[in-house]
Amino acid sequence: MPATFELKTNDDNQYFFHFLNGKGELILMSADYGNKDEALEAIKEVRTGSLMSHQIAAGKVPEGDTFFVIKDTKGDIIVKSVLYSSAMVFDNALHTVKDNACVAEIVDLTA
Repeated sequence: MPATFELKTNDDNQYFFHFLNGKGELILMSADYGNKDEALEAIKEVRTGSLMSHQIAAGKVPEGDTFFVIKDTKGDIIVKSVLYSSAMVFDNALHTVKDNACVAEIVDLTA
């Protein structure tokens, strides 16, 4: 199964998306968007940002787990990864995003 973006709605009828690797494991989570077009535009920005090293930043929570974010061209965070306790798993997830987000299919689960 290829990596995918899953577009969904929450209980407040706001749109959000997840990026899943080829095994169906969650890697990235977006914020909520007021409409579908905004969410689709954010996916487009993630696709572009995943190819631009200066738009990707890593961080660490106080407990020690690491994560990464992808920012838009203005520097605003578009998506955040799940937390990783292993450097190897973190690196693999980051490479999966860099290698696959630009071509990942969008699965629209909003209908």
